[in-house]
Amino acid sequence: MSKPKIEKYTFDGEQMEVLYLICHLDDEKKGELYVYVDPVIDLEWGCNDTFDRAINATVRQNIRRVSNEIALLEPIAHNWPDDLKLATKRLLGEAIVSAAEGDNEGALGAIAKAKDFIKDKSKQVSRYWTLFACLITGAVAAVIAIIETITRYSIIANVGRTPFLISMCFLLGCIGAVLFVVLKFGKQPNADSTAERHLHYLEGVARIVGGGIAGILVGGMVKLGLILPIFSQPGTESMSMCMAAMVAGASERLAAGIITKVENQEPQQPD
Repeated sequence: MSKPKIEKYTFDGEQMEVLYLICHLDDEKKGELYVYVDPVIDLEWGCNDTFDRAINATVRQNIRRVSNEIALLEPIAHNWPDDLKLATKRLLGEAIVSAAEGDNEGALGAIAKAKDFIKDKSKQVSRYWTLFACLITGAVAAVIAIIETITRYSIIANVGRTPFLISMCFLLGCIGAVLFVVLKFGKQPNADSTAERHLHYLEGVARIVGGGIAGILVGGMVKLGLILPIFSQPGTESMSMCMAAMVAGASERLAAGIITKVENQEPQQPD
């Protein structure tokens, strides 16, 4: 959706910059009412003295009620992409127009539609923010893994083989976690963008880093022969650790199950 061109309108004798004009009623008897979205995608509205004097107590009460609803809904879309934010402000602006014209039923209907729209898009925006953070973090891990693989002989010569394998387990665990997120995405019923964008980014990074930590745990246990001992044979140890690390990152249950199993093991009593 392309952003509309900013235009200038005169409202109540004052020139305003308008991104999207929702309504402009200008009648000599009824007065002037204007509702629009400004260049920074904020919803603005007002009227002249003639229109204000013509509003009865019931209409004024309905406008106040609708304004309160809008005040609660507007902040949800604050950090959304511009096209979705503009669509939200347009729906909320229609509610103001209906309320100001005395159509209370129409105003409530517009608010209800805006709530449905916000609820639906909120999930999409939340998933986008989280997936974006996960993919960026996973891409960084993948690039580092490729660099380490290419320069593995130099790294091993400087830090040793075990630290290199532990590092690869972390990176492959991160990549596995990205796979898990992609496969499970869309199945999370509680996705919600009412939280700030940076919290979604932090959650996305934490998911991938958690997969990397799980990769270290499982890869280390493979090397020690505590799990999958058949894979810790000479010549297959490195590949086994890396594969196990990636599986651990892609599985939310594998690492947790291993930790639980270790916790439940009773310490052996000395003879």
